[in-house]
Amino acid sequence: MNRFYLICFLVTLLAGAGCKRVKTQTPEVQAYEPAIPDPVSYLAGRVSFPIPTLERKVNQALKPMLVTEETFHGKKGEAWRLRVERTGPVQIHYANQKAFFSAPLRVLYSNPIGLRKQKKSRTLCELSVNFASPLSVGANWRLTTRSRLDNYKWIRKPAIRLLGIQINITGLAEKILKNRRAEIEKAIDQAVHDELKLDKEVAKVWRDLQKPLRISKSPGEVWLMPKPFSVAVAPVEGNAHELIIPLRIAFRVGTHIGTEPTLDKLEPLPRLMRRERVTDQSSLHVLSFVAYSDINRILHKTIVEKKPGLPGGRLRIEDAEVMGGGTSLIMKTKIKGLMNGTLYFRGQPHYDTLTNTLRIQQVDYDVETKETLLETADWLLHDNLRDTLQSALVIPLQKGITELPGKIEQAFARGGAGKKTALDIDSFRLVPRKIVIRPDGVQVLIHVDSKVKIAVQRI
Repeated sequence: MNRFYLICFLVTLLAGAGCKRVKTQTPEVQAYEPAIPDPVSYLAGRVSFPIPTLERKVNQALKPMLVTEETFHGKKGEAWRLRVERTGPVQIHYANQKAFFSAPLRVLYSNPIGLRKQKKSRTLCELSVNFASPLSVGANWRLTTRSRLDNYKWIRKPAIRLLGIQINITGLAEKILKNRRAEIEKAIDQAVHDELKLDKEVAKVWRDLQKPLRISKSPGEVWLMPKPFSVAVAPVEGNAHELIIPLRIAFRVGTHIGTEPTLDKLEPLPRLMRRERVTDQSSLHVLSFVAYSDINRILHKTIVEKKPGLPGGRLRIEDAEVMGGGTSLIMKTKIKGLMNGTLYFRGQPHYDTLTNTLRIQQVDYDVETKETLLETADWLLHDNLRDTLQSALVIPLQKGITELPGKIEQAFARGGAGKKTALDIDSFRLVPRKIVIRPDGVQVLIHVDSKVKIAVQRI
């Protein structure tokens, strides 16, 4: 009989607890930290121009006739009609921070004392010439050379036959070469300038860099939105196989949650900045702003689908809402079961680089809520409810960010630039730097270290 009364007492107590309604006040909002300034990120790379490709482009642009036919007067007043032709391809090699251009040339002449009106052109001499030039990138995005005749070697020494007599005119040929050297140098420099357009190659990267990159599909789509604003290059480097231009693109990165954002317009390629040195280390700072509306949409979906509750199902979380509370986040939680009503918790946001999730940790009851529960049924639910809520406050907003290098490479290739340009991201390291709670959301500053190589495959 005593046991029967005890069971009745417990049933009545639990039934009474099921009717308990909790009335708590909205917690006081504390002062907010200053917002994180929009950080600048850098994409560093090395644009490489294969030397065989450069030779092909220069030879296509450089006309065979380097000096058109014109009259040249000798010491005795005779009129020589001369022209200079290129008889073979220009060859390029790089050494000691200079580019060297070599080509075989032929000087043709018309016999000044010939009797026929249509004087036949004959070879005066043949030689192999070598030009040396420093390399730089001009403000107009063109590869710039300042070619100067370095040396030459006779293939066929200058000589002519007048009235059957072989006459050595090496001095005259050297004078012709000296007088026309500036024209030949200018022709080579112009061919390099016209064909090696750095902006044409960098523009592909510049355009593709502005396209939104989706890094997460579930539970909500998350997009990175880079906004480049400057490009800097360092002095040209090279080796036996290629010319290399170190560059660094400065940009800012925003995030967007939801459907793919549309871009009204792309930023045009800016004026090139030249620097003595640029680092090869890319520095990506992703300032992710996670609005409370996005957190709550994902949190609501998680709670509705999983229906988290205490063991035994006597108390369950119906819904939860996150809001700013100054130096901490406030969680407004609706519960049903043994107790009905609204409870308020506080917690700290934390970015977990291992799982790439935004978590809310150090969750505990707000002071007002804790005092209210101590007067009611805190002994039934305090620890379990708090732990259950904290386990639900895991927002996988950045899921997949470790795949970001591959996603950038794929997006780069799909954008069309990959047909001529290869983008290779060697290393990738993610470091959370700072999290700041704001009135309308949470700012998460993530730092990414990586090395990127941009190689021009075909120009």
